[in-house]
Amino acid sequence: MTSFRYKMVESLFRMLKVNKMLAKEGSDFDKMLKDFSEKQKKDLKVPYKKLEKNFDIRTEDIAGTRCYIIKKKNSDPKVAVLYLFGGGYIMPPDPGDIVLCSQIADNSKAEVWFPMYPMAPDHKLVETLSSSILVYKHILDRYTSDNVRFFGTSSGGGQALSLCSYIKHKEKDIPMPGKLVLQSPGAQVPPSREQKKRMKELEKYDVMIPIGFFDNIAPVLAGKDDAYLLSPILDDMTGFPMTHVFYGTHEVMYAYLEDMQKAYDKYNVPLFVHVGENMMHCWGAMEFVPEAQAVRKEYFKALA
Repeated sequence: MTSFRYKMVESLFRMLKVNKMLAKEGSDFDKMLKDFSEKQKKDLKVPYKKLEKNFDIRTEDIAGTRCYIIKKKNSDPKVAVLYLFGGGYIMPPDPGDIVLCSQIADNSKAEVWFPMYPMAPDHKLVETLSSSILVYKHILDRYTSDNVRFFGTSSGGGQALSLCSYIKHKEKDIPMPGKLVLQSPGAQVPPSREQKKRMKELEKYDVMIPIGFFDNIAPVLAGKDDAYLLSPILDDMTGFPMTHVFYGTHEVMYAYLEDMQKAYDKYNVPLFVHVGENMMHCWGAMEFVPEAQAVRKEYFKALA
């Protein structure tokens, strides 16, 4: 049974028609992209006062990408987490992402790397991936690949998968990370006809993501030559890392799970599935909701 707080948040999202905000078409869609492009230029408000007592937070410029690096004070982590924020590759992160980074650092005894990677519409997906790969290379200067995890939410989860495809195709000398931990990843963009059929059945529950967004954003992110990067579960996944995936039954992206399981089985890659009954897209992001606090504990355990 869902908590009162969760029901309040879900009702608020429904009342505000959040999913309609992304359901733009034509010139309205172009304007939305332009608006998000402007928002991306604003500095992230890092909650230093909230965190600086217990955490060390430093920044590094890695080939033009600002990266926040967070660890518990007086700690010597043996694990590194590359944190890939979500938002459809167009929405910038918020302070809550940094708070979650600190919780991962604390509970998973890790050093968390949070890159402000380049986003659409000004940058294609291949530029995003090449930026994140450079950050991963810096991590590998300090950690063995077995002790690195990619953590991603929504499009960040999709990016974690796409990074593995990018490594296989473009950076074969780079080792795969030890684990992927993915919350509500976009595993195939645009979705297949069968996936859209399943999404249609879930649409009445989803208060965040409109089905049409996937078709609209795909050409913004990649052309014909790079389209494979948007659909990593259609790629050869041989050698992909062990993966933990989290989906809610009340999100349209839950429709990806069946095909994701088939792909992992096909290439003999271990996949551990965590399903949130009656949960919305990326419910783990709602820090003050009991269901989010519970699933975060599962994140921490998977990332350790």
